[in-house]
Amino acid sequence: MREPSSLSLGLAFTAISVIWGSTYLAIKVGLESFDPFFYVGLRYLLATPLMAAYCAWRGVRFTGPVRRWLPVFGVGVLFIGVCNGAVFWSETRLDSGYTALLISVSPLSTALLSPLLPGERGLGRGGWLGIVVGFAGTVWLVAPWHAGRFELVAAVVVVLSTLVWAAGALWVRRIRLDFDPLAMTTAQMGAGAVVLLALAAVRGEALVGPVTPRAVAGLLFLAVFGSCVAFGAYFFLLRHWSATRVSTCAYINPVVALALGAILLGEAVTPRMVAATAVILVGVALVLHEQHSG
Repeated sequence: MREPSSLSLGLAFTAISVIWGSTYLAIKVGLESFDPFFYVGLRYLLATPLMAAYCAWRGVRFTGPVRRWLPVFGVGVLFIGVCNGAVFWSETRLDSGYTALLISVSPLSTALLSPLLPGERGLGRGGWLGIVVGFAGTVWLVAPWHAGRFELVAAVVVVLSTLVWAAGALWVRRIRLDFDPLAMTTAQMGAGAVVLLALAAVRGEALVGPVTPRAVAGLLFLAVFGSCVAFGAYFFLLRHWSATRVSTCAYINPVVALALGAILLGEAVTPRMVAATAVILVGVALVLHEQHSG
């Protein structure tokens, strides 16, 4: 397999960093009109045929029996059904920027789970120090001694979703060479959409308010850029970089989300949030330094 250029890898990393940082704002504005599970399911219901059409244009084929694709569908349930569903639901109770800050623990979750799988590097002393520092920062950021019950539950759900996301990313590392990244992206979106829309149907909820123009704009941004463009870039990167290295986009996502939330939605940015996030990123840096130097 021909190695991609540094430019293409850099552009893909920039895409997931900036686009996924912007999605938290798009999620927040859409939740004024849509139920969270219906909203995220509709996002991927729209994105799946767009990606399928692009695959057809590029000549990408979905080959083999359905059972061959079961691992990809499983990734879709984890990434889309569980993780995206959790984030959308949590943003009904949390600010968009704050939610993005919580997601910044993703590299720590990936590093914590990696040693459990054969072939993945274990953690040394510096790595474990990074885990301890990072999760100490997470506790400070969540601040359970200050948070209300609903906000605390939502924050914990977001943090736990990073562990599920890490498991999915490591799973992708196992199957990445068996599937075209575009085909994998399309299949996992479809699987996640089915799960989420089924959940929304069971709940019997779709709309929570009038459908506003900015909610529709948020939905379209999520379907086209947040789903098709960003997920395609993400799976492309996972074919060539380690899951922990790819997850370092969590450095940039919160900065984008905080800026947009503060400027466009008037969300608060407190000194505690900034300081706690700095501690988390110190932990992430310790983990990444050990992996780079090992």
